[in-house]
Amino acid sequence: MFQNKVIQILKNNGFRKVRSGKHITFKKTTKGGKVLTTWVPHHREVTVFVARYIIKQTEKSKEEFGL
Repeated sequence: MFQNKVIQILKNNGFRKVRSGKHITFKKTTKGGKVLTTWVPHHREVTVFVARYIIKQTEKSKEEFGL
């Protein structure tokens, strides 16, 4: 999965970029006040392992990420 696709999915789901270093950090506050945080590595492609971790952190479905 390409990094740009993952970032676009996060942005489309209300996540905002808060920091960029070795990884790009995204955050979102839910309606219930819960803060969801995830990161995307600075690589052209994101491995399936990392994509699954991002899915878990963002509480989204595998289908939204095409897995």
